[in-house]
Amino acid sequence: MTEPLQGLRPSAGWPVVHLFYRLDRPRWRSQSAETREAQVEEFQTWLAQVSREADLQLVPQAGVTKFDFGVMAIHPDLWRIQQLGQQIASTGLGACLLPVYQFLSLTEASEYITNELDWARLLIEEQKLDPTSPEFANRFAALRKRTAIYAESRIHPKLPEDYPIVCFYPMSKARRDQDNWYRLSFEERKKLMLQHGEAGRRFADRVTQLITTCTGIDDWEWGVTLFSRDLKAIRDIVYELRYDEASAVYGLFGSFYVGIRFAPERLASVLHLL
Repeated sequence: MTEPLQGLRPSAGWPVVHLFYRLDRPRWRSQSAETREAQVEEFQTWLAQVSREADLQLVPQAGVTKFDFGVMAIHPDLWRIQQLGQQIASTGLGACLLPVYQFLSLTEASEYITNELDWARLLIEEQKLDPTSPEFANRFAALRKRTAIYAESRIHPKLPEDYPIVCFYPMSKARRDQDNWYRLSFEERKKLMLQHGEAGRRFADRVTQLITTCTGIDDWEWGVTLFSRDLKAIRDIVYELRYDEASAVYGLFGSFYVGIRFAPERLASVLHLL
């Protein structure tokens, strides 16, 4: 038995892949009903198996526009991510799936995350606490713990299971002569991103988001994945954040891919395969 390929874990973060396909329906329909039924069963079985696989987070999606079938996957090992696309292509149904768009990225904790100096400044300058007081020590420890939990949730995320609508899009920061994000100082960039984050938190009860990095890995600089129960909530957060300076002046956006999550046993019905 061939040993599984493994051993390419990043030093920080987990690999993330988005795969989007169109179904070649003429090719699919050219097969006999018996063949199609067997291939659906094969693919459903495979989806169910990988959905239960340890360390692999898999999100199958039925595309609303631009694609018919898609998956988002997170795994600690790059080899497992590489094998995922190959496994899809090796199935009978996969042979009828035409790649539309593929995106590779890496989970990260933003470099602009609030750090200990920021918390100390907040407590001393804005909340007027004595840095030698027990109250300061307690508040500082609580903020440090909260920051660590937040960073861990970004580097090693657990994808939400109860949000059926998934929206993915890539983005970068502008390098225009007048508006070059990378010619701003770190302090200026951090200030803008903290404002951006505060605006995004207004939607915390409606949208869960995962920001992944792909500089040097894919054609953009970040991938944004939004999860929600309400399509309007996704529209609202993207609309509102585009007025934020970090996006209005410096944001560059790629295409948007919207899908609906489904359980493996619903494959045939959601994609109208039989």
